[in-house]
Amino acid sequence: MTAENETYDGSDALMAAITGEPVPEEVRADAGFAARYRAAESEVALLREQLGIIGDALARPDAAPAVEPETAPTRTSPPRPRRTWLPFAFGALAVAVAGFLFVGMGWLVVQSSDDSKGASADSGSAKVQDRGAYGACSRLVLEGDVTRVEPVPGTGRERVTLHVTRYYKPESGRSQVTVLTDRSVAPRPGKGDHVLVALPRQGSTPDLWVTGERDIAGQRAAAERAAQEPSATSCP
Repeated sequence: MTAENETYDGSDALMAAITGEPVPEEVRADAGFAARYRAAESEVALLREQLGIIGDALARPDAAPAVEPETAPTRTSPPRPRRTWLPFAFGALAVAVAGFLFVGMGWLVVQSSDDSKGASADSGSAKVQDRGAYGACSRLVLEGDVTRVEPVPGTGRERVTLHVTRYYKPESGRSQVTVLTDRSVAPRPGKGDHVLVALPRQGSTPDLWVTGERDIAGQRAAAERAAQEPSATSCP
């Protein structure tokens, strides 16, 4: 198959980031693919970092046992063998690695798929100007507290982890959610902030980010209506 006939979708962007294979210049020129590739690169880097931490923990030798002074034997029965938790610890860490890979890579595929649907938009970063219209065009509306903020290298974005305190749309979900925000967002997210967030059907960047109890209170009625509104047939 010639390069002109190749089609790169979200999964291709993910695999290119994982394997490090070169991507043709004409493909990199596509804004949608470039956005998916950058997001995949940052997530793969995070996975490698976490796996490196786990690998270091597994490779760390056990602490040398303390030398006890010799004493005269007082027991008549043979000593019980000491229990070791090392195999159990290795097994638990192996399960953690497998779970982290499964969840992390699954999230990457979902994110790439979501972004590919919005390739005609500005890589999922377009903002809805009319706040009253965000309900029908949102796939996720919630309130939560910021527990972690970390930069995504080379993207101009930050990864913000939220502990969810209230779901509007859908009615329920995970207790922890991670979203991507532009570093230009104002006010900048900080640990401990309480926020109201709405995510569009396409992409993983919020199109609504409200902080401060007074401002959030002014948006709660719209958020409650959003939970009842059917999905719009066309969205920005």
